Amino acid sequence: MRAFTPKGWTRPILTAASTSVKVWEQTIRAAAQAHAEAYTTGPVRVRLCFALPRPQRLSRQASRSHVKRPDVDKLARAALDALTGVLWKDDSQVCSLTAIKTYARPDEAPHVIIQVIIKT
Repeated sequence: MRAFTPKGWTRPILTAASTSVKVWEQTIRAAAQAHAEAYTTGPVRVRLCFALPRPQRLSRQASRSHVKRPDVDKLARAALDALTGVLWKDDSQVCSLTAIKTYARPDEAPHVIIQVIIKT
């Protein structure tokens, strides 16, 4: 996100720095709408597993852990924002969040696995 304050304004305007984030959020939102069974207003737990593009040269001894950009917190924020209004009213309802990022296996496309548990 980037913030700027127009001349004469007292509050900043926030904009997304990456245009691809909006497309990615729309993809997550569409998939969630297709699979959503219920909309909740209560607390939820969320688990996110991001499998990101694998570089052409990654040694077999290298860890599957992805230690480059994008940051896992920014990936998680985009995913939670995409699910707001689809699975829950506001992302403040998320009371537990687990997020990991790895390299996708050579035989798989980049993806995210999202598990939402509604607390009762």
